[in-house]
Amino acid sequence: MKVLIVHDIGALVGGAEYSLLKIRQELTRRGHEVKTVTGDRPRPEPGFSDFTFSSKDASAAGKLFHYLHNSSAKKTVATAIEDFHPDVIHACTVTMLSPAGMKAMRATPVVMDLRDFGLMYPFMHKYLPREDFCGYGDEACCPQHAGYRRYYFEILRIYLHRRRFGQISAFIVNSNFMKQLADSMGMKPAVCLENPIEPIPDDLPGEPRHKNGILYAGRLEPEKGIMELLDGFELILRAHPEAELLIAGEGSLSAGIAARMRNGPLGKSVKLLGQLSKPELHQWYGRARLLVVPSLWPEPFGRVGPEAMAFGVPVVGSGRGGMSDWLEDGRNGLIADPRDAKKMAGAIMILLEDETLHREMSLRARASAGRFRLDSYIDKLERLYEEAIAGSRRFRS
Repeated sequence: MKVLIVHDIGALVGGAEYSLLKIRQELTRRGHEVKTVTGDRPRPEPGFSDFTFSSKDASAAGKLFHYLHNSSAKKTVATAIEDFHPDVIHACTVTMLSPAGMKAMRATPVVMDLRDFGLMYPFMHKYLPREDFCGYGDEACCPQHAGYRRYYFEILRIYLHRRRFGQISAFIVNSNFMKQLADSMGMKPAVCLENPIEPIPDDLPGEPRHKNGILYAGRLEPEKGIMELLDGFELILRAHPEAELLIAGEGSLSAGIAARMRNGPLGKSVKLLGQLSKPELHQWYGRARLLVVPSLWPEPFGRVGPEAMAFGVPVVGSGRGGMSDWLEDGRNGLIADPRDAKKMAGAIMILLEDETLHREMSLRARASAGRFRLDSYIDKLERLYEEAIAGSRRFRS
């Protein structure tokens, strides 16, 4: 089978890109031919991008039209199809690709991967309370946060994309939360394939864990709840002055976090690890006592949680959005509202203080992560590709 993966980004900058790389590698290992079309920003990495299109900065004045009709993307996709002759196209993030790039795929079976809210944001208020998502992320949630021009531009962009939904054989979602949202918005059929995590270690790490090490791994952005976590951590330090908060990631709040470390009680109890590679992050999973996922907005899935659980790390999280698919309160972790500093601090301190409970949750966390294996995901993905190809043949005949 020949599979053409189409994605806005050609570099390994986040979870979506690492996941697509693993999918490509496993499909190739199984004997399929796989090539990738991506945008050219940031600089595409060899082995991940085979065809690249221009992805100009649409935030610049006068360039918004590029997101409505990217002629470079349209030509590049058409060239890739002509050269490679794919049996099926796996489209992921398509913002910079634009509806024009989608139009170039119309003669080939397509499955679309909905890994974020990029094709949903302006309409989410019809299905979710505004306080759950409004004002977070870089999407246009409402005129107040995005401005009228950006908000109505996003509505137009998504309208043009929706005109192409008829050519989509299936929409892939990564959680039951996303499936319900996609179904509500008419993105059907929506098939839930939970994000794969790899590798899952055969044994728990042999080295001793940091007894008081609390790990956060993710973007340092307002929707991730990192500032609220700092509020709770200040309360933890009153009872556990030896506790340490380990922060892996970068983002717009990096400077604000550093300022709080200099000017408040956090001091040397917070350690900024910066942006880590996957192997480096896995080392910290093996050393941390627990992981905190304090997201304020509904996570589409929250991949970092199952990744840590595979290493026997219990999770304290908000439980929002797709996190409910893998975080079981009182079993493999604890759910606490990050906006309530006392509750968040209390949940974290339970796992710092109760050795028996921590041990039990560690074993359950590891067992919970077993269902997210890459080989199982690829089995389902192959069947979805085959159904898309078969459906296209029936339609043409």
